[in-house]
Amino acid sequence: MVNYKSIIKSLQKHYSDANEVVVVGNKGKVIYSTSNWSTSKDIKAVLASWGSGTAQFVSMSGIRYSVLQMAPERFIATNRKKKGHLVGTSILGSDIYLIAHIKPKAKGWMHMAYPAVTRAAAMMIKGSKSQFVETEVVDSVENELIAKSSSMVQLTIDPYLKAEVEGFLEWIKNPQGLTSYLLHSLQENDPYRISKLAEIYNELYRIFYT
Repeated sequence: MVNYKSIIKSLQKHYSDANEVVVVGNKGKVIYSTSNWSTSKDIKAVLASWGSGTAQFVSMSGIRYSVLQMAPERFIATNRKKKGHLVGTSILGSDIYLIAHIKPKAKGWMHMAYPAVTRAAAMMIKGSKSQFVETEVVDSVENELIAKSSSMVQLTIDPYLKAEVEGFLEWIKNPQGLTSYLLHSLQENDPYRISKLAEIYNELYRIFYT
């Protein structure tokens, strides 16, 4: 029998920004939830939105989230008023889903939260031997790469990080993904978002062309 409580504790120990977590069946039945998160009123609607593959917003515990990525195995959304993020994944070979609320101030959550949540989901598969691998998190990825290169250490690509990048590419290609948000920001003439988008563009240009 899967010990959901133990696995969730391991998830929160490994990735402490997963503030609240729920394990739920596809019909909205809550299998396990951390004691500080009440989701029973909203979870069915969230799962229905996830299953539709087209929803742009969901609400959980009175908080509205904008959907960033949505696929059968992946669900990522964020609150635009800095009230946190939702990260969900399906549990392979079952009709069970794992959803976590990520703290608003979580650093690098877009590429750190989903791999942690999917690893926890993998641990919930019957007979799984998957475990969390404790790694040291550094503040500057760029400095870490420089140090490794200088010492001639061969770099390996984290398969979970690679999967997240691939998911990001799918979101870019999706007409309801990045393009939709860009057009919406431009149509609203939102100076804050436009300035931030310009900063991101300049950073990407620096990475690939300088």
